[in-house]
This record gives sequence, C-alpha cells and structure tokens, in this order.
Amino acid sequence: MISADPFKKYAEALLEKGVLSVKIIEPQTIETAPWVAFKCQFGCPHYGKNLCCPPHAPTYEQTRKIIDSYQTALLFHTHERQRVTEMAEETAKLMFFDGYYKVIAFGSGPCTLCKECTLQGCINPAKAKPSMEACGIDVFQTVRNNGYELNTLADRQSQSDNFGLILIY
Repeated sequence: MISADPFKKYAEALLEKGVLSVKIIEPQTIETAPWVAFKCQFGCPHYGKNLCCPPHAPTYEQTRKIIDSYQTALLFHTHERQRVTEMAEETAKLMFFDGYYKVIAFGSGPCTLCKECTLQGCINPAKAKPSMEACGIDVFQTVRNNGYELNTLADRQSQSDNFGLILIY
C-alpha cells in the first residue's frame, strides 16, 4: 500500500483550487488503449490542429512505457473542465520544486493556451500539457478502476465530470 502522507500537501493544494476529490493511485490502474487516439482522429475537431493532441501527442504505447516507470500518481476529479490542465500543471510545478523531478501532468481536453497552434513549436511549453485522452489513456476505465463512477454524456447529471492526472515518481 502506498503511504499517502508525502502527497497530502498536494492533494490539499488541489482541493483548495476547487477540485472535488483527489486519490493517490497506483499507475498500473491507468488503462491505455489504441482505440483512444482513433476516437480523437474520427470524432474530435482538434485532431492534428494542436501539438498537445494526436498525432503530435505521445502514442498509447509511449504513454504506457512512461506510466510503467512510475510508482505513484494523483487522480483528481472536478466539474471545471477548463481548469483541469491548469490545476494539474500548477500542482506538478509545486511538486517539481519540492524535489519530485520526474513529475508529469496530464490535463483534460485540447490545449487552449493559444488562439491557434502554429504546429511549429510550442510557445508555452511550461504550461502546455496533453490530455489523458490525447496520450491514449482510457479515462473512463482508469477512473472506474480507482473507485469513481463515470458514465457517457447521455447518462451524466447536469454537471460534467472531468479528471486530471499527475504521475509523481
């Protein structure tokens, strides 16, 4: 079992930012799959138009290798989709300066830092983070594996459920 104590500070920081809950999870509970990028390619208007989206984002195989090199992660839940990436990035930055140099943050949805991505090179690399979906993470199964309930849009209540992920070490 993973000790939660070293990460309580970061969970509290996320809660102060307005997230509903934070869970310390084991990376092997994070699901990756090849179909996730396919859904981006054939269903999302941002596909290919953003350096944080497929085909520019890491593949599910690359993401799986990265995830498998970690022992701990934070998964957080919020209704504020537009702030997930910002919350994950700010918390990861705090963790980095506290000595967790391997920390990696994943957001939710396409990058919105620039009005239009040039695709030539990111002008906001310190803030830009790919979404879990962009990197081939099956968000539905990942959150279900960790005790959250998440259903398709037609089954959801009036508020949407959004998740962020931070790999720690």
